[in-house]
Amino acid sequence: MALTDEKDLSTPQSATKTNPRLSGANGDAGRAGGDKTPPQQGPQAAGDIDSAEAARLGRRPESFSSADRIRRRAEFLRLQRYGIRVQSDHFVLYAIRFAAGEPSRLGITVSRQVGQAVVRNRIKRRVRECFRRSIRSTIPAGIGMVVIARRGAGTLDFATIRSELGTAAFRIGQNL
Repeated sequence: MALTDEKDLSTPQSATKTNPRLSGANGDAGRAGGDKTPPQQGPQAAGDIDSAEAARLGRRPESFSSADRIRRRAEFLRLQRYGIRVQSDHFVLYAIRFAAGEPSRLGITVSRQVGQAVVRNRIKRRVRECFRRSIRSTIPAGIGMVVIARRGAGTLDFATIRSELGTAAFRIGQNL
């Protein structure tokens, strides 16, 4: 009786098969080889206005775009170091005048002490909405503002957040 080691046995290779779902050269038997329809033309920019200017023309004043946000750490630190500080029960606001031609900008800081990610993101959305709807109109243009949420801000409803931030923004508007 001969002993054989199974790993040395050769296995028969199966013949390669074409994929039954792809019957034609392009993958679809009912479709012709090339694209027969001409490409669609998109909207054209009007006259002498380039596309960036045309995009700004359609911007609503109550919108909140990335140009309205304070994102860089240096700007946050500058606002906290040199800005006017106004405090409410659940928020601390810092404001400083950037440039007269710029729009008012907002930065939001919500630490983990306020709550979990869902709570922190809800506060940020509500603060942005308050800024977009009412605060921006009460402060002069060219103001940078940072809102820092304190403990307990996660339990507030939208009306309370709006009233606290509105009162604080009014005081900032008087001091700038």
